[in-house]
Amino acid sequence: MDKIAENIFTYDYTTKIMPGVRFPVRSTFIALDNNALMVISPGPFEPEMIQNIITKYHTVHCVAPNAFHHRYLEHFRDLFPNIDFYGPSSLSKKQPWLSGHLLGFDALREILRDQVLVIPILGNATLDETVFYCQQSKSLVVTDLCFNMRNPMPLGRRCLLSLVGARNKMAQSKLVKATIKDAAAFTRSINILSELDCRRIIAGHGEIIEGAAEISKAFRLMGASV
Repeated sequence: MDKIAENIFTYDYTTKIMPGVRFPVRSTFIALDNNALMVISPGPFEPEMIQNIITKYHTVHCVAPNAFHHRYLEHFRDLFPNIDFYGPSSLSKKQPWLSGHLLGFDALREILRDQVLVIPILGNATLDETVFYCQQSKSLVVTDLCFNMRNPMPLGRRCLLSLVGARNKMAQSKLVKATIKDAAAFTRSINILSELDCRRIIAGHGEIIEGAAEISKAFRLMGASV
């Protein structure tokens, strides 16, 4: 576990994307008021380790940030069956056990309104991503909107990232760009992010983005028009 800010820590792991290709993935934990915790994109946590964390909190919100980061939700549910799960409605088709149990982001937005901004990214229903801005630490948590994976890396990862235009640099995957159906709505959503007072962008894949110039570059790469 890595401490990123006073109330944010992360857990990094790798997961198989396809035969011969593993990607680095990041789970983000945000400690909230009233002894609550937000877990964004849970991973294959070792049971004893994650239990030592979760049991410290009275309330835990488990979040699937988009339509693709759901692989380890059931594992997390098996460990903590009484925790609330939030995510896009499309996940119920991919994870049938979530039907009747998945809460929408409107409910989470109301709960966290004074601490974390819950911001939907419109215009790309395939990705269906929502991002989270922690007001205390001025940290923006994104998942697949921006990659920041650098060398050295295994051959399979190098080849795949070359294909999607994101090898050894900060970039938005060509796959994300190709699935944007309403470019104007997508750009408006990214413009909202670019207006935040942001100290860091915690990317779901690769290095954390810090520094004013790098953060501005990230927003431009994501599609901001400002």
